Formats: sequence, C-alpha cells, structure tokens
Amino acid sequence: MVAWIMTGVIYEYQIPNPAKPIPESERALGPSGELINFSPEQVIPAVIIGQTVLEICPYVGTYGMGGPGFFGLRVEIGWLVIAIWGASEWMTAKGRNIGDSFHHNYGRGKPWLADWQPEEERDELSKNLLGQKITNFEVAQKSLCILFENGFDITIQEHGKTRPILEGNKLPRNFQEKDDLRKAVFLSPTTEIWV
Repeated sequence: MVAWIMTGVIYEYQIPNPAKPIPESERALGPSGELINFSPEQVIPAVIIGQTVLEICPYVGTYGMGGPGFFGLRVEIGWLVIAIWGASEWMTAKGRNIGDSFHHNYGRGKPWLADWQPEEERDELSKNLLGQKITNFEVAQKSLCILFENGFDITIQEHGKTRPILEGNKLPRNFQEKDDLRKAVFLSPTTEIWV
C-alpha cells in the first residue's frame, strides 16, 4: 500500500453499485452503495475528442475519511478522471500549475485553483474550460496533453521540473519507472471512486 502513496499513481478502484444503495442514515462516512470493483478500460482518444467539458472536480475519489484528490472533467459520456494522488499539483495549463497549495512559501506564481484565496479568485480554471470541446487528447506512459477548442490545455509532463515538491518530505513529484498514466486516466460513471 505504501508504494502507491509514494508514487501517486493509483490503479485499483471500487465504486458504489447503483443497484444496491445504502440508506443515508446507515452510511456515516461510508459509500452510497455496496462497493464493487471498478476496472476501467484504457481511454481511446477518438472517444474523448469532441466531448464538451460540463463540470470540473479537483477532488475526485475517497477513502472514507478524506480523498486522494484525483482530477475529473465531466463530459457528456461520464467523468474523465486522472487518478494521481493530488493530481492538480502534477498538472499545468498554459504553463501555470493547476494546483500548488504552498506556492506562496516558495515564491511560485498563483495556481489556477488556489484554495487560500478570496472566493472570487479561487477558481480561474473553470471559466477557461467549462463549455469547451476537447480537440486533442494524448496520454502516454508518463505524460498527458488535453487540448481544448479555445487553445487552452491541461498537461502533465514526464519530468517533474514544473511540479511543486511534496510538502511533507520535500521530495519532487516524479513518476516511478513502473507508473503508467494510460492505466490511470479513464472514464468513470461517478466521482465516488473508493481507493
């Protein structure tokens, strides 16, 4: 279990079975339905290209007491999920970090999603992505590039030069040799993905 936390890329998931819901009064911090294994297929670019972004969620996924912070774009056919622990801090858009919780401690520029800003300044990403069609989608073992009709992009580069360090141990966010984004970028029917 420690290995996937160290690398950040996660491959095993469960989702609630919609046919077997758990009443809200019985859930506490648990799932909304009986959990079933979820083994998503590798995303085919042709299926994603032409889809319109309807919603953004930088905190997809849960383990009951918190979440792994996967990144999700809701499109017409479901949620396009990037299953990396703290995914927004691995990604850039127009060369600027999407997430960077400690940017102010290191003199880095403000990210697109900035939790500690006044409410009107927290999310500069949505206005650039909502309603936009995906025009190109490329995912490789250690990189990702999604292009939108307005010229905006979401990118994960293979190298970690643009990524914030891990605050706890001050190590860089780097892919391990065995990591493979092609297995960790997928379509999901829900953002309630249990890890």
